[in-house]
Amino acid sequence: MLLIVIAYMALMLLVGWWAGKFYVKGMTDFLLAGRRLGVILCSATLAATHFGGGAVMGGGEYGFKYGLSGAWYGVSCGIGLIILGLVTARRFRDLAFYTVPDYLERRYGGKTIRVLGSLLSLVALVGILAAQVLSARGALGILGITGNTGAVVATLVFIIYTTSGGLWAVTLTDLIQMTWAAVGVILASNMVLGHTGGYEGLKALLQAKAVGPEYMSFWGMGTAGIMWLLLPTVMYTLIGQDFYQRLFAAKDGKTAKVSSLVGGIVLVIVSFFPALMGMGARALANLEDPSMAVPWVLQNLMGPLLGGLILAAILAAIMSTADSLLSAATSHIVKDFWIEIFHLSEVDHEKELLRVSRIFTFVIGVLALIIALIVPGIIDALIYSYTMYTAGVFVPVIGGFLWKGATRTGAFASLIIGSIVALWGILSGVSLFGAPVEIFAALISLVIFVVVSLITKSK
Repeated sequence: MLLIVIAYMALMLLVGWWAGKFYVKGMTDFLLAGRRLGVILCSATLAATHFGGGAVMGGGEYGFKYGLSGAWYGVSCGIGLIILGLVTARRFRDLAFYTVPDYLERRYGGKTIRVLGSLLSLVALVGILAAQVLSARGALGILGITGNTGAVVATLVFIIYTTSGGLWAVTLTDLIQMTWAAVGVILASNMVLGHTGGYEGLKALLQAKAVGPEYMSFWGMGTAGIMWLLLPTVMYTLIGQDFYQRLFAAKDGKTAKVSSLVGGIVLVIVSFFPALMGMGARALANLEDPSMAVPWVLQNLMGPLLGGLILAAILAAIMSTADSLLSAATSHIVKDFWIEIFHLSEVDHEKELLRVSRIFTFVIGVLALIIALIVPGIIDALIYSYTMYTAGVFVPVIGGFLWKGATRTGAFASLIIGSIVALWGILSGVSLFGAPVEIFAALISLVIFVVVSLITKSK
């Protein structure tokens, strides 16, 4: 197993070096792959950005707990990309921005709303990146690599190839990683079914363990459970910098739209396989910890060769998300802060900005590693900004896109109040009809957005 994982990491480093040497000549190449991504690369990197440790390890855990409806997290990610393709992808690509806050400033005017949106997104991206480091540590624990050694090595690999080749390296490795991860989980789930006597055998074993009929239903989680997974996931997908960076990197608006649709469909399909792995673990083992479902399958049902390939696939899923987060965070630093503070020209200072981009890519990656290994408790606090960003920024972005009457004051007020309500909900534990905090915070943000825009429009 170990040799396969080492070979996989070496391949990622080679691709990163190659991309940096032959494709990256300036900042636009580094941050947006020269705006030259075709459908295959763009679809793969969009899907890979969602199909990370959460989708594979978490999908297995959800499958263990909820059955076939455990696939809904990954399916929600896919639906988010499909809606992105149908609603905003083409038009946003045609605007040729670098970041989502670019759009906020252009749509409403003024830099304050841009800075606030950038800060919330940046902090969240670093927090989620740190969480991916911990996922890598957990995956490598299957090899018996305990402690922080595995996490450090895996993290340094994606930091190095991302620093070397920027978004070109990220997209090229994402194509390999997404393909590897998809094939890996499909093989693993088929091995599970082989040990249970097929799907009917799996059902029989689970029924013998007294699971209810809802366990074998795609709708078994219930409407409320599904909606509370679906809505926040779709909301973030529609405004997430890690996704829009890929849309801005597409060669044209049509490519951005088609790639979002293709990536979404791929995600919907592959999301069922981790859930099947979790269901198989429940049928064949007596695990007390659902999070150990996927590791149990690898350790007990796979031989060294296949187990190594599938473990590398899981690492591929984790690293494909991590490198996307790292690249997205760098784009905020360089485009939303560095260029603005020092008043640099993207054309006249492109080589300088390329150097700055590489420096910040490395620094952000190392920072996430330090957070994950030294102060892991802060990760949850950082990820709170993910919720605040979604709650505060969703309405100004989508509302500004759909409604010409939206005003700067309305957008700013909705961002501030939406974020504050989300933070209050997080700290107090308050919810509305059991909804995730970003849902009711976004509803309040929407009311503020409309009312304030109507009031200020007449002035």
